[in-house]
Amino acid sequence: MSKLDEKKKKKREALFTAAFRLFNTKGIVQTSISDIAHEADVAKGTFYLYFKDKFDLRDKLIAAKASQILLKAAEEVGLNRHTYGDKPLEETVIDMVDVILARMEREPELLKFITRNLSWGAFHQMSIEDGGDKSTFIESYNALIAASGRKFDNPDLMLFMIVELVGGCCYQVILNQMPVSLDVLKPSLYRVIRDIISEHEITDAGSDIEG
Repeated sequence: MSKLDEKKKKKREALFTAAFRLFNTKGIVQTSISDIAHEADVAKGTFYLYFKDKFDLRDKLIAAKASQILLKAAEEVGLNRHTYGDKPLEETVIDMVDVILARMEREPELLKFITRNLSWGAFHQMSIEDGGDKSTFIESYNALIAASGRKFDNPDLMLFMIVELVGGCCYQVILNQMPVSLDVLKPSLYRVIRDIISEHEITDAGSDIEG
């Protein structure tokens, strides 16, 4: 990386860091571009070299933060290397969720920011890396489904339900330990994830009935 590229990267990261802090303390609506530039210690005009407006910054910041979380979880289970091991699909998914929840528990501000602002469309664009190669998380998820040797009636819906379940159930639990702690929640949460996957699986018996 050239010195110029490195300087640009540092300014972009400074804007990300400033925006993340301000969005969490003041809220996106109340935060101005001038606020972000001042917090990042850059000229206001510099902001527009990287982002169209603060909502463009928000979307890119969400994708960057969430992709970091997915990358770490993918590394833990080998998803970014397409080495899934001998674990059933359910256990690989739960292993990923476990890594993600551990990160969210350590960084509650990150949980609040992502949960408030993450859209399903943005989730589809998130990427994980395998060396120099990038793929979207959805592509790697579909590869995981294929590697399982099992068939599911709507894998996209199945993933959507799991993501919404985890986000919805864990927000209050992690932030306020309500109505239970995360450790108490996990067995029930993981049981429901297994049930969601089971309900979407197409079995031979199910195929015979449909036929």
